[in-house]
Amino acid sequence: MAALVVLLAHGSPDPRSSAAVEDVATRLQAFLAGPTVRVAYLNHNWPTLTAAIGRERDAGSIQNVVVLPLLLSNASHALRDVPAAVADAERDHRISIVVGETVGLDLSLALALDTQIAEGAPIVVAWASGRSQQAQTSMQELALAWSAQTGREVIAAAATDSGEFLSTAAADLQGRTNRQPALATFTLFPGVLADQVQAAADCLGLTATTPLFEQPALLEILTQRLSQTTHA
Repeated sequence: MAALVVLLAHGSPDPRSSAAVEDVATRLQAFLAGPTVRVAYLNHNWPTLTAAIGRERDAGSIQNVVVLPLLLSNASHALRDVPAAVADAERDHRISIVVGETVGLDLSLALALDTQIAEGAPIVVAWASGRSQQAQTSMQELALAWSAQTGREVIAAAATDSGEFLSTAAADLQGRTNRQPALATFTLFPGVLADQVQAAADCLGLTATTPLFEQPALLEILTQRLSQTTHA
């Protein structure tokens, strides 16, 4: 039976986000040169995971399904929403689905963003934050590893509508280093968070990186996650 890989994204009302998810799926399909790669969403967009699997089963004989969550941390979406969607799909299709690890706060993604930032400039990592202690700890570890790898000053701050946390972090870094910082947009896709980071950067007269979905490092991570499911 042919294998089906479903990239399960959070979803967004912003059409740029779903277009970017589809772009990742197209590039991963070419990169893997093997299994069928499709997309599904937890919220806002179509298809759901159940619908995405059903569409492929109707079109052929696919039985082996692997879900790769397009999420940057093991926060509430990974801990609750993904298992719920998988359980629904397994019940509706009477199949067993293998679920890979999230993309994660991977250092290779940070180093991909690093290439967009002036040499030696300190960095504010702008991210979604959230209440999960695990995600908070993982981001702090990423900032430390990023700093150790590059010699830059790196701190993380939550991206919000007001830009308050990014502004405070940028001022702190500039005061300590006497250098203008850059904002690293640590989100996978275009949308609300990326726009908030860009707006904060414009307001502060700083530069901001682009979202991560176009980075080759993302395809490499997804390939690793897929390989891990077959060797678990």
